[in-house]
Amino acid sequence: MSENGRMDVKNKIWDICGILRDDGMHIGTYVEQVTVLLFLKMMDEKETFGEEPIEVPEECRWETLKQKDGEELLSHYNTTVLPQLGEQEGIIGEIFARVNSQFRTPVNLRKAVREIDEVNWSEIDTDVKGAAYESLLEKYAEEAKGAGQYFTPRAAIKAVVKAVDPDHDDKIHDPAAGTGGFLIHAFEHILDKTNEGLDLSREERQALMTENLSGMELVPETRRLGLMNLALHDLQPQNFVVGDSLEPGPHIEEKYDIILTNPPYGGNQKRKRPRQDFMVETKSPELNFVQHAMSLLKEGGKCGMVVPDGVLFQSGHAKRVREELLRDFNLHTVLILPIGAFHPYTNVTTNVVFFEKGEPTEEVWFYDLRTDIEKIKKSNPLTIEHFEGFLEEFNSSEKSNGFFRAGIEEIQENGYSLNYKKYKQFESEEEEIPEPEELITELLSIQETVTENVETVLEELEEGAEDE
Repeated sequence: MSENGRMDVKNKIWDICGILRDDGMHIGTYVEQVTVLLFLKMMDEKETFGEEPIEVPEECRWETLKQKDGEELLSHYNTTVLPQLGEQEGIIGEIFARVNSQFRTPVNLRKAVREIDEVNWSEIDTDVKGAAYESLLEKYAEEAKGAGQYFTPRAAIKAVVKAVDPDHDDKIHDPAAGTGGFLIHAFEHILDKTNEGLDLSREERQALMTENLSGMELVPETRRLGLMNLALHDLQPQNFVVGDSLEPGPHIEEKYDIILTNPPYGGNQKRKRPRQDFMVETKSPELNFVQHAMSLLKEGGKCGMVVPDGVLFQSGHAKRVREELLRDFNLHTVLILPIGAFHPYTNVTTNVVFFEKGEPTEEVWFYDLRTDIEKIKKSNPLTIEHFEGFLEEFNSSEKSNGFFRAGIEEIQENGYSLNYKKYKQFESEEEEIPEPEELITELLSIQETVTENVETVLEELEEGAEDE
């Protein structure tokens, strides 16, 4: 489809959102409400999702709903369609479970139904629908308070997936799945490697679409958006579930070939976890997610994981986690992301760590996208082009062009710090004075990172006092 066609689909979705905004809904609400209406229409257009047949009661079908008007329409939608669909088996029940209509007036529900009914959504290319829906999720992450933690910039996801390079028969998992971005891009990467899936047998493709991709998401509403996102990309994972990845349970016994994730840090996840498989007991969610990822990998398994700066150089618990990681895994690469990489969601400076289970670390390669890169902002968004140099030589044994290394002995001498500034040779030339806006943004980033680090130190002091 042409770029104009893509924009038409995107604009149509935003037109529908405008109707819901007029009904008094805030963005977090109307994204969910648009999601369930779109899915209801698509169920009327298709016979199956993946291999799962679509069986919808007659009174809940789109054709039945759109024939109604006024208060009858609103009442039928609220008291018949949503409750009954929420009780269905499979992905239908998962999407509609515990959904409550937020429409205040039948007029706006009628407008939304008419707008959605004008399009045969199932005939639109999967990548176009997916891109349009992801643009909606991105807007949600920008505007809904606290929602940014669930959205990872897609350029960063593509780069991480391309570097890790999953195969069709790998078991791939995201323990902080959010809206499913890592799983979707892993699927698309595999399709690119297999001639759009034509090189796979029917059984292999079916396993990829239903069994080999899995995720866990803490927030039910976010998981619902993730399910819809996956469905729009023709995916129907059997194990994309609501739950707390860090808590004990049967899920921690599973082992995977690939872990791809950008876990949350701080917030209500900040508490100790009763995990016997964790070497370090800490309240830090980022350190607990690192330990969780380590525990999930099969022998030879690979992980690409976003972490804040503090994980790489803090002392105390962070140092002990790094020691274990470097001893039992090959942490071969650290990608230092530019300032503002997660703008506008957070100012915390972040990195991606790549490690494999099996051999201890002998050396760590660093790639610096922070020092000489213009700050990421709305006028200079993060794109896949930012990662081209990194990806070109990621798997090369003769790295150059921005890569630099540190041997394990040097890292040990530096207290197991993975602070890239300890190992990079910086030019001593006098630098230009940055623009005031750039200085302010960098200071905000430093302030947010320092706050995170201070909170971690205070928690460790409190824990030490409790143990005495």
